[in-house]
Formats: sequence, C-alpha cells, structure tokens
Amino acid sequence: MTVSYNSDVSSVSSSNFLKLLLRWKGSIWKSVSSEFFIWCISYILVAFLYHWFLFPYGYYDAFNDIAYYCGKDLHSYIPLTFMLAFFVSIIVERWRTILANLGWIETTALTLNAIIVSRSDEARLIKRGIVRYLILSQILTYRDISIRVRRRFPNLDSIRKAGFMTEEEEEILETIDLDYNKYWVPINWAIGYVNRANEKGYVVSPPGMINLITEIKAFRSALATLCTFDWCPIPIAYPQVVFFAVRIYFILSLISRQYIRVPNKDFEPVQLFIRPLITIIELICIIGWMKVAEALLNPLGEDDDDFESNYLIDKNIFTGMRIVDCSDVYPTLVQDIFSDPGAMPIYSAESQKNHTNGALVGSVSNVTLAQFDENIQMVPVAPRNSIGEINAHDRTSIRRRFKTGTASQSASRASSFREPRLHHQTSIGESNDGYELDYDINLEDLGSPSRRNANFFSNLAKVDEIEEHSSPATAKTSVVSRV
Repeated sequence: MTVSYNSDVSSVSSSNFLKLLLRWKGSIWKSVSSEFFIWCISYILVAFLYHWFLFPYGYYDAFNDIAYYCGKDLHSYIPLTFMLAFFVSIIVERWRTILANLGWIETTALTLNAIIVSRSDEARLIKRGIVRYLILSQILTYRDISIRVRRRFPNLDSIRKAGFMTEEEEEILETIDLDYNKYWVPINWAIGYVNRANEKGYVVSPPGMINLITEIKAFRSALATLCTFDWCPIPIAYPQVVFFAVRIYFILSLISRQYIRVPNKDFEPVQLFIRPLITIIELICIIGWMKVAEALLNPLGEDDDDFESNYLIDKNIFTGMRIVDCSDVYPTLVQDIFSDPGAMPIYSAESQKNHTNGALVGSVSNVTLAQFDENIQMVPVAPRNSIGEINAHDRTSIRRRFKTGTASQSASRASSFREPRLHHQTSIGESNDGYELDYDINLEDLGSPSRRNANFFSNLAKVDEIEEHSSPATAKTSVVSRV
C-alpha cells in the first residue's frame, strides 16, 4: 500500500524530522538494509584478512597496490551521481504520468447525471450499466499490468462472480474471436447504451451526447496510456548499467578503504570502525537513491509505495453507482447565512488559540501613497517610443507636429494614420533637420472629436513646446516621436 506521512509534516519542526527518520515501513532503512548488512560483513571479513594475516606477515604490498588502484579516481571512472540523477528523473516522470491516468469514475458518473436527465427505471439502468462497463474495462486492463489485480481476478469467471459482468456478457466476451486484448469490448457496450439513451429521448441534447462520449473516450485513453507504459518500459540496458555501476562502486570501496599508505605495525583496532564510516554514509544515500528508482519503476507492483489498484476498483464501482442513483436527490433551496452582508468567517476556538490566519494580499497593498479622498492632479503625457540613446547634437529630431488650426483639426490629424508622407522642413533654432507628417486626405471628413479630446491635444502641444526649449543640448536623450 502507499505509505502516507503527510500528517507528520503538517508543520515544520525538528520533531517531525525525527518522526520521519524513525519510521520503518517504506523507509530508506528498510530499502537498504540487505545491501548495508552485506557490505558491512564483507568489509569486516576483508579487514580481518588484511590486518591479521597479510599485514603481520609482510604480504601487504600486493594488496596495497590493488587497493590503491581501486580507490584512485573512483568517482571519475564511475560517474555514479550523473547516471543516477538522469535515471531517476526519467522514472519520476513516468510515475507521474501513470498516477495521472489511473482512471477515476467520478467525472464520467457526474456527466451521466447531467446528460441523461430522465427519471425512468430504464434510464437509471442505462447509467448504471455504463458505469459498470467502464470499470469492467478497467479490470481487464489492470489484470494484465498489475499483479495485485491479477491475483484478485485470475480468470474471467472470478470477475463474473465478483458481479462486474453477467453470464451473458462473459459468453459474448469469450466468443469474440480476436488474438489481441479485448479491453475495448466493455467500452463498446457503454457507447451502445449511450446511443440507446439517445434514441429513447433520455439525452438532454446532441451536444450533451457528444460530451458524454468524450468522457468515455477519455477514460479509455487513460487506460491505454497505462498499457503503453507497461508494454514499452525503459530499455533494460539502462537499469542494468545503473544497478551494475552502483554495486561495482561499493565492491571496489571494500578494497580501497583497507589501503594504508604508510604501513604501521602498531595497528589500532579502532581504525577498523573509523575508516568505513564515510563509506557507510555514502552507501546509505546512493543505495537509497537507487531503491527509490526501483520502487517507482513499476508503481503497479506489490511494494510498500505502489498504488492500490484493487482499492481504486472498489472505490470506482461503489462511488459511480451511488452517483448515478442520486441523480434526482438534492436538498431544498434555502437562504444561506452568507447572504447577510455582515457575515464573517467562522473558525473553531481551538484552531485560533495559537495561530493567526495570514491574509493573501499583494506585497505593496499596505503602502499608502495618497489618501482616499485626496485630489490627485493628472497631466497628459505624449507617447514615447525610445529607439536608443544618442547625443543631442548628433540625433535627428523626428517629430509629428500639428499645424496651426482648430483643436478639432489637430485632433483629427493626430488620429489619422492613413497615407502619411514626410516632407523636409527647416526648423529654426535647431541644428538638425525637423520632419513633419502630412496627409492627403480631407480632415473634415473624419469628423471632430469631443471637447475633452480637443483640450487634451491643446495641452499636448504646450507640453511639446516646453520640452523643446528646456531640453539641454549636451544631455543624452532618446529620439521622441510625438503623435
């Protein structure tokens, strides 16, 4: 079953870490226990052979040479961290996809209630039959990819005895002459029931029928995704090379950790326990990492953290049937307490003893720059289109000026962007050339804007004149385009 520990980490504290660390089921200690004891016993045997037989009698030179070359650049020869990281990332992505496609019946059952609105007994049986056929297809699929479901339903007769299909349906399923899987047969029966409900007038509308068939297809597609991941696993060479590299790494560490660069006849027995300490920590981390990948490689197996396939089947059949049976059961309409404009959130007294509820607000929502009733002066600003900063005496001033005339004509000219033509014009008081947009269209045909727009463009012309006389000649500025 899936090991749940969410309640242990509901809040952050050092005691929560100890709660997780001391758990056994599904833990790293249970995963690496066999490899850990094998390595420790092997290390003790090699150390005993070296320090009590080879070293005292002077036969340690050859062993030291072997140990030296086994430990020299061990991390470079076997890039274990890179191999494990890439492998685990692939496994986790497959695990997430399988989890998202396990197949839950609630959405389809609720769609049935929304689309088939008749209260007749036949309509109710049609909805129950559709739910049962979908779960029957799920059972047929899970039997081939999950050993737990296979143990529960070893043959079709066991499925019939569990109530998921009738004797007639079992005979029809067995008489279909096909060398391949028959997961699609119950889905086909479910679609047939949908067509029957449509012929009887139980379906609320043709778009509703299309939506219902789409939900059935989505349920089947999720099961097909599970089959695809089971049929096409990760190439076996990849898990082999990773698992082989991990074990070879620690076999070499058994020898290399025994190496003594300067032989010392006064051997202290405490070295036997101090030297492998770092290697033991490394072993727990890397073997635990590898065991996580092994557990996630097939999440429909029988490990502690694998998915509960049988529980999902039971939940789907009972939940789906109850949903379609309660299609016309709903409470009476009443006025809720939240209709009161002065309603406030209500919490239990226990929940408010030591905690305060933090409001989800913007990070600068509490910054006050003006009072609520303060009169803020707003001014028009010409649109600017910066195309880079250059020196004022080197830049070319490209301006869209307004000719002398009424405000409505100026505004009409500003709002016209069709057939523009640029004409060269000498600007008095400026060392560079000025340009002005001219138009061939009749401005009077465009109509006059409102008085508010006329005031806006009048103020815009004043701002243009002020900026032109106040801009220093040596300052770096951007080329301004005024509309």
